Amino acid sequence: MKPRLRFNNIGRIAFWTALLAPPGIALYSLGSGIVILGWLAPELWGPWAETVAGISALSLDIARVLLGVAFFGFVIDLVVLRNIFITRPPLAVRPAEGRGIVAVGMTAYNDEDAIGDAVKDFLSFPAVKDVIVIDNNCTDRTAKAAREAGAIVVEETRQGYGFACMRAMEEAAARADIIVLVEGDGTFSARDLAKMLAYLENVDMVLGTRTTRELSAPDSQLDWMMNPGNQVVAKLIQLRCWGTRLTDVGCTYRAIRREAYEKLKPRLSVGGMHFSPHMIIEALLLPIRTIEVPVTFRKRVGQSKGVGNRRLRGMWVALQMLWLIMKS
Repeated sequence: MKPRLRFNNIGRIAFWTALLAPPGIALYSLGSGIVILGWLAPELWGPWAETVAGISALSLDIARVLLGVAFFGFVIDLVVLRNIFITRPPLAVRPAEGRGIVAVGMTAYNDEDAIGDAVKDFLSFPAVKDVIVIDNNCTDRTAKAAREAGAIVVEETRQGYGFACMRAMEEAAARADIIVLVEGDGTFSARDLAKMLAYLENVDMVLGTRTTRELSAPDSQLDWMMNPGNQVVAKLIQLRCWGTRLTDVGCTYRAIRREAYEKLKPRLSVGGMHFSPHMIIEALLLPIRTIEVPVTFRKRVGQSKGVGNRRLRGMWVALQMLWLIMKS
């Protein structure tokens, strides 16, 4: 237990001190801007010149302190403490290939227009044994379309993205050695499973990332706001749980070995839209060896029930994600 507690604390100092960097940069910009304006137009401040100069000097002094604390917190935590307390595990090589080794848990909420093609796509992949569609209180023909396409349909009455994801993984874990979590809205491709299984040979969990522009359709949900927003929150998780490169916190598409999922399952509790970063954080804190790989991301079929293009909802979910990182 002791090494795990040490691992969980590594990154905490770096994360909290890093939060001092933005106000430090802002104050430094303010102080520097005042100085530059004073050089360019000495008469600009008039009788207030001395007061303004004092404000500039104070801003620069506070900025230096904030940026200094942020820098030294990063160095002490992630360079010194990490190298003292954390040792890298040996390279793992465990084959993840063959027929019928994968069960796909597919979340669905009123996705009748997309679910049939999504199920057929994943069932056509050689390694997939079953596709289990989680009917999260659908009011349309999603369940019927999924069954007709060859899926096993399971109802999850607790409303929420996180509840559907947890049920999807639980059902998949009962059927195969490798669990794949995905949405049933047509945004993800079964062909990307080949990438995930290749990397799963060396790790316990593979996360998809949608933020690679070359693999994201121009009309997908990941637009000019959602893409950088996902990357910023991902980097904060990376800072807190140092050691795994992250660029996307909202991608549902992921694969995990069953034994790793069994360790992770008792720690999963978030039923809302911020389940995805919750699962990532809990996995990294265990720790479960994790890697992120780019996946293709298409325009969804039908209307988004999650964040989609709703800015206010997106900002609220982002705040919930930030709170998860802060209390981790």
